[in-house]
Amino acid sequence: MKRVIYLLLFVFGIMLGIPNASSGGSNIGTGAPSGAPDPLLTIDVYYAPTGQVLTMDLETYIKGVVASEMPVSAGIEALKAQAVAARTVAVRKMRVLGGNPSRPDADVTSDHRIDQAWNPESYFKERWGAMSFWLNWPKIERAVQETRGIILTYNGVPCDVVYHSTCAGQTEAAKDVWGRDVPYLQSVQCSFCQDSPYYRPQTVTMKASEVSSLLGNAGASVPVSAIRGGQAFSVTSVSPTGRIKQVSVNGKTMRGLEFRTALGLKSTYLSWSTRGDSVVFQVKGYGHGAGMCQYGAMGMAKEGRTYTEILSYYYQGATTAQIFEE
Repeated sequence: MKRVIYLLLFVFGIMLGIPNASSGGSNIGTGAPSGAPDPLLTIDVYYAPTGQVLTMDLETYIKGVVASEMPVSAGIEALKAQAVAARTVAVRKMRVLGGNPSRPDADVTSDHRIDQAWNPESYFKERWGAMSFWLNWPKIERAVQETRGIILTYNGVPCDVVYHSTCAGQTEAAKDVWGRDVPYLQSVQCSFCQDSPYYRPQTVTMKASEVSSLLGNAGASVPVSAIRGGQAFSVTSVSPTGRIKQVSVNGKTMRGLEFRTALGLKSTYLSWSTRGDSVVFQVKGYGHGAGMCQYGAMGMAKEGRTYTEILSYYYQGATTAQIFEE
């Protein structure tokens, strides 16, 4: 019978307040996960597509996160790294462990904009098809089982883990994203994500009227005429990696993260130019850039790195810890 190591129960008052970010995940499907919940360590998940709060074993939840957050084609060591990262995020949210839940009625949600993406097994059976599910789900189960109960800690406290899809060459320090320095969330060089479709710059063209509307919705009103004239916004601060930290929008200062989110762009690794009635953005990378680069983890796994090596690279100074005893 497993039991939780209660040494971890008191640590969650030290919350850094960094929002989790994920690489995506779909929002279709119904049905509760299979398997009986563990009576000692369960997690309550608000499943957005159905509006239900589902209670399940922590490890069952982690399977749904791993399958939602990383392609099943990834190497097993990358999937294991994702499992440990996902479990660490979950543990910090769980009320039973004194965590900071996302909702009053649930520890976490399935909405990747708030928490990690999550879907039940039934979703993957439908999405992948019966044969593909039969072939690939055991790989997800293996990644979770072989890292069962393992989380990342720093000085004995569960890490405030974040991750993203593609860093495009160098990850970002937490202080340059959220303004708060975190010892294990520093910038590192990453040559491992070159297989990502977001590694190289992509062109995004938007009408000046659309840009004006989107920025206005974010509280930064700017006339269409100013956008057409190329005078609407300018970069006022960049991070050491070259990502935008601050933008002046018609005299209003916006964080780079707010600016790219308002416009629906994939990264703050961006530049732009005005062409007639349009603004042309050049964007590379996907996500905030801090913590583990998921495509980088997949690249490291291809090179034969273990999940512990992957995690140690992206969360330098962090160590693994086991939350269960047999």
